[in-house]
Amino acid sequence: MMLLLTMDAYWQVFGRFHPLLIHFPLALILVAACIEGTRYAIGRRDQPSPTAAICLWIGLVMGGLALWAGWVLADYTGEEGALVSLHRWTGVATISLLVLAAAALLMRQWKGRDWAAPHVGLTLLAAVTVAICGHFGGEMVWGENWIFGPLNVAPQQSKQVAEWSSVESILVDHCQKCHGPKRQKDGLQLVPWEKMFAGDSVDWVVVPGDAAASRMHTLITMPPESEDIMPPSDKGKPLSSEQVQLLVEWINAGAIGPGGQNPPASQSEPVS
Repeated sequence: MMLLLTMDAYWQVFGRFHPLLIHFPLALILVAACIEGTRYAIGRRDQPSPTAAICLWIGLVMGGLALWAGWVLADYTGEEGALVSLHRWTGVATISLLVLAAAALLMRQWKGRDWAAPHVGLTLLAAVTVAICGHFGGEMVWGENWIFGPLNVAPQQSKQVAEWSSVESILVDHCQKCHGPKRQKDGLQLVPWEKMFAGDSVDWVVVPGDAAASRMHTLITMPPESEDIMPPSDKGKPLSSEQVQLLVEWINAGAIGPGGQNPPASQSEPVS
């Protein structure tokens, strides 16, 4: 059976190692930056710290593998959007800075004190970019504004009505992390409203006026144990019956937009 597997399957497995590979080098890079930054500040600039040097080299090698695996994973899962690009290219920037920091480390070990500033400066910059890259990765998994979200106090709605403002709050809380402006898993974007009805109407997940025919309705009403239920069980809380009903009412009412506008006319004839 193993002989029947293609290289494509092995590449997918390699891509899925991205979460496992990334956390260890992230910590090592931060440790190396803290050690070298502290030593530089107190005047110990003649030779680099052996411990920090080991952390830097391991962080560079494993970070490079993590970047490669993440790139492969995004390609196979169809990840798109600004958030994915930010996470990807800050990762590239981090590895580039680590390569330069490692080169400066070698020059410092060879030439001494004159290369202390470039080595320490590049290491600190790499620590900053790896933290930013990790932040974007965290938002991809946990949703936008994950860290400071609890500090935002949203006004309570007096009642739920089948209008876009109420629907949007559900989509933002439960769907936006994977299908929002910064990330479009499988190429699907649900907010803002205009993006839900972009492109060929055959591909819309909402059929205005007909919830039963809408793929969104099918996915959010699947049994909890189903692998295809949306939102996925491992991505947050499932929708309540009240939230499902609100979405159904909104779709059946015509999926009206934020300004009271109707979705665009169908761009293709249904397949008979």
